[in-house]
Amino acid sequence: MLLGVDTGGTFTDFVLADASGLRFHKELSTPDDPFRAIARGIRALGLNGAELHLVHGSTVATNAILERKGARVLFVTNAGFEDLLRIGRQTRPALYELCPTPGEPWLARDDCIGVHARCDAEGRVLCAPKPQELEHLARRAADYDAIAVCLLFSFLHGAHEQAIAHALPADKFVSLSHRILPEYGEFERASTTFLNAYVGPLVQRYLARIAEHLAPRHLFIMHSAGGVMDAERAGQEAVRLVLSGPAGGLVAAAHVGAMLDIPRALTFDMGGTSTDVALLDGQPHVSNQGSIAGMPVAVPMMDIHTIGAGGGSIAWIDEAGLPRIGPASAGAQPGPACYGLGGKEATVTDANLVLGHLPANTRLAGQMPLRPELAQQACAAFGRALGLDAVEAARAIVDLANEQMLGALRVVSVQRGLDPAAFTLFCFGGAGGLHACALAESLDMRRIILPLASGAFSALGMIVGKRQLHLSQSRRMRLDAPDTQQRLETLFHELERRAQQQLPGLTLHYRRSVDMRYAGQGFHLNLPWQRALDTLGAQFAQAHAQSYGHTLAQPIEIMTARLIATADTPTPAWQALPRQTMAPQPVGHSQVHAVGRVPHYRRDTLGAGAIIDGPALLLEDTSTFWLQPGWRIVVHRFGHLIAERKGEGR
Repeated sequence: MLLGVDTGGTFTDFVLADASGLRFHKELSTPDDPFRAIARGIRALGLNGAELHLVHGSTVATNAILERKGARVLFVTNAGFEDLLRIGRQTRPALYELCPTPGEPWLARDDCIGVHARCDAEGRVLCAPKPQELEHLARRAADYDAIAVCLLFSFLHGAHEQAIAHALPADKFVSLSHRILPEYGEFERASTTFLNAYVGPLVQRYLARIAEHLAPRHLFIMHSAGGVMDAERAGQEAVRLVLSGPAGGLVAAAHVGAMLDIPRALTFDMGGTSTDVALLDGQPHVSNQGSIAGMPVAVPMMDIHTIGAGGGSIAWIDEAGLPRIGPASAGAQPGPACYGLGGKEATVTDANLVLGHLPANTRLAGQMPLRPELAQQACAAFGRALGLDAVEAARAIVDLANEQMLGALRVVSVQRGLDPAAFTLFCFGGAGGLHACALAESLDMRRIILPLASGAFSALGMIVGKRQLHLSQSRRMRLDAPDTQQRLETLFHELERRAQQQLPGLTLHYRRSVDMRYAGQGFHLNLPWQRALDTLGAQFAQAHAQSYGHTLAQPIEIMTARLIATADTPTPAWQALPRQTMAPQPVGHSQVHAVGRVPHYRRDTLGAGAIIDGPALLLEDTSTFWLQPGWRIVVHRFGHLIAERKGEGR
């Protein structure tokens, strides 16, 4: 049995694939101890952990960074570079702010130590660390949970970092830059190595607890680039998990998009705490220029834009008397006011309940009843300062949330020169279906996909994801040098050898690419590898002109070789639905503000080919879809809902 588990800020989602097909489940998350929600969900599904192939998307690393609750780290670098993490690139987030407020440093000056070890830009040793320095370092390390080691040009010569690691106490978590990120760019390599040490001990303890208490047959973790890695490697390279959960949704969207022959989409994943949006053009875009909490994370990550607007986002009034939504969230505890668990402030979920977009008899996750009267009280209290009644306040809350999510969708489309109307809105997450039609209409989008298991879709991505490695190695070489072809082939063969060592016994497919730049530039462009170097150079010039509007009469350099190794592993089979032979019958009705009496349909009773015209509410245990007037839904044979504006075909 294959079980995908995605831990979110409000809910923990489960998708089980076994001989009978797919099953879906939700549990309220337990932020103080995420494992409790996982164990509770496995019990509710009646599963034996020892029989499971468990694939998990975890927020442990993300939350530790955002909340600054990671391990105590000693940062080791070259003597004279102890302030590397504090100085950074000296970029300012607000260029014209005359009195910028400096961010809180991640490390105190006493937590950084320099050693007299040095290599030059060709990897030649200039100075090796002395034994007395290593002994002093070992004594200093005794007071820390983890040690991050980043020396200049370690990607060319890693022996000095290895010597430091061997001198450290054996019980310490050690993060070495030439293993975590063997690439040029000392600040990005240092910050990534530091964050790996910062979250590594927490992730290792968390995964060890899952392995000990559940004892699954296999435990895999989804990494930020959308592949799956084994738990041991995930603990060693925990920085690769910062987008572990959201990446699952994008992987599943690409999978379903290929099934539906819809390669171009804007994905919209609205959960209880945040909303993640991304551009899907055939395959998700993966970037190695991400950041979190102001720190660069240079490992490959899905290109996902996140905002603090989810179902649990709290409505509040700012100092100017203007209404705001988020980023603070009610989370799972106490949750929105309508949960009846002690929450008092109005949230987006409360507003949807007041407006009727969520029926009053809804049971979240199929279990938790809602308290409409508490939502009404919370919205009324929020609206009082604005001179609004409860319904008007609820409308304002939903409108504000929609504007924030529209802004996020424009970031990944309009700001990149793309017209959202040319894309399909791919909607998932427990709260996404309540806002999809309004967002699509505002962006002039004509089609919405609400996939099967939309409320637990990221967990579905866990079980359709494949074992995958992203490997890289920086080596600077001129494109026109006579030995470049041979050097690159040797480098790629070495990366393939590493991939085979890390994924033994599996059939691997490789995708090669290179980072290129004009000589002297401080940035690069990534291009697919071509054996014909003249063709590669022409493609780089074209890409440079497209990105920056010009080319240069400068030699071209290759800076980094990259390899993606993907294992040839099967994915769960989809079960086709029986054909719908009669018109769908509503299971109830309720009032929706400004619309009137609206029918309810249970999604799990709809067959392939079923057609429903809006207005309507489509209910399932993991989510609710508010189908606005002017829209029509057709059920795909595998259970996906395809919504289109009436009179506008595909």
